Amino acid sequence: MRLKKTGRRKLAVLTSALAVLLIPFSAGSASANTSPGWGDDRPDVVWDCNHGKAKCWYHEVNAWTALGKRREVGNPIYNCSGSQTVDQTLTWRTDRTTSYSFEQSTSVEVSAGLAKEIEAGMTASSTQTETWQVGTTLSASQSLTSHVPPGEAGGWWFAPYWRHSQGWIEAHYGKRNHGHYYWYYPGRGSTGVQTTTPVRLSDGQMKGKWYWATWKC
Repeated sequence: MRLKKTGRRKLAVLTSALAVLLIPFSAGSASANTSPGWGDDRPDVVWDCNHGKAKCWYHEVNAWTALGKRREVGNPIYNCSGSQTVDQTLTWRTDRTTSYSFEQSTSVEVSAGLAKEIEAGMTASSTQTETWQVGTTLSASQSLTSHVPPGEAGGWWFAPYWRHSQGWIEAHYGKRNHGHYYWYYPGRGSTGVQTTTPVRLSDGQMKGKWYWATWKC
């Protein structure tokens, strides 16, 4: 595979999965509704589920697995001024972690507890060779040999398989909250809560495809 590269692609910043899984957001308090799409006339379901203020369940409506976009792995190999082909074998590694979207907004906080509730509501894998675990960072590493002709540069790209889930959250309160014991975010039967998590193979590696490309310096 050969292509003319017009510019280096930027790598997305990946956040490690710790005890609390965070996607950057503007910190809010319980009095300011941080559930995207909901105003202060309704409870802050996402915040309440994150902090144990309500008993919550995730209900999956749609789910599918698909190959994601390619991202460049590591740094390119340059042979711009060489007179012979450069052959180099290196072990390349790339990581991916779960991303969350609430009412089309990724500027939300997701705690480890809520991540487990979301995972519990997702349909189980239909095969024994592929699984997924919400919130876990997966890696793909491969020893690959690169052949870079004189006057060219080359690089590797990796495209992971993602498990997509869409659904809604059911929240139960011990006492009336904004007039009701039960709330459904962002609506019962809706697909406003979306989770995208990398697929894991039976050997622990992230499932995906590697791509090699060269271009003129």
